Amino acid sequence: MVTQATVGGCADELHRLAEALASLVGADGADAATRRAYLQLRHARLSGILDELRAADSATDTALRRYPQWPDLSYLRASADLDMHRPSAALARLDAAPELAQSPDGLELRAAALEQLGRYPQAEACLTNVLATDPSWQAFASLAQVRAALRDRDAADALYARAEDELTAKHMSAFAWVRAARGELAAAAGDHETAWAHLRVASAAFPGYWLVEARVAGLLRREDRLDEAAAAYAAVRGRTGRPELAEALGEVHRQLGDDEQAARWQATARAEYADSAARGESLYHHHHDGGGGGH
Repeated sequence: MVTQATVGGCADELHRLAEALASLVGADGADAATRRAYLQLRHARLSGILDELRAADSATDTALRRYPQWPDLSYLRASADLDMHRPSAALARLDAAPELAQSPDGLELRAAALEQLGRYPQAEACLTNVLATDPSWQAFASLAQVRAALRDRDAADALYARAEDELTAKHMSAFAWVRAARGELAAAAGDHETAWAHLRVASAAFPGYWLVEARVAGLLRREDRLDEAAAAYAAVRGRTGRPELAEALGEVHRQLGDDEQAARWQATARAEYADSAARGESLYHHHHDGGGGGH
């Protein structure tokens, strides 16, 4: 179990990933292509930059087209599909790769795709099978997400705690992700004291992680600390360029009574949601259709 922060944080990890990518310049072959795709996806996930995620998604697709029989690339391709909220595409890729589909990693991907589709009992069945043979932190965390989606907060939190027990100091970003998820659970239940405790631990464990900082901004907003929330959202938006953060900024400025800033940020968010839809992405489908709400 992780008990303390390591030296550095998200910025240092992003730097290490960038150096590892640079070392692969000119490298050829399936192994190098797989490593490159993995590093690009990880960098994009940790940076939170949407354009990076798009580039990593495209690079993974290119690598798999070049090495279509390489199983690790099939896994990364399905994983990237889930990042881009294409669960049906991920399921199709798993069905086309039976050995991957039957492995613990493949079952975890299938469960994540089913969870995105709202097919919670099937997702839970997949993860129960995984945990019977391979009790990994990812499987516990994925099952926690399913229980959270079913509004079973206590079961979800207990599963997130089990996920933490499987983590080591080598997995500080994963630990921060899990703690941020626990913070979000507590915040949604109105338990702000517990939410802050989890978010402080997450921030100390892996400083500078955009996902944790966005959760902090959301909790500040829940507490009507609107000036602080606006500053926190603006900082994360400035680094990531994510449209859901532009939308949140618009909503906070509306609550502050700053109609001009609210309109500017809401217009920015609408334009970026429309751009995503025009690219054929499903990332913000509910926003573009007028569903609103956070993502």
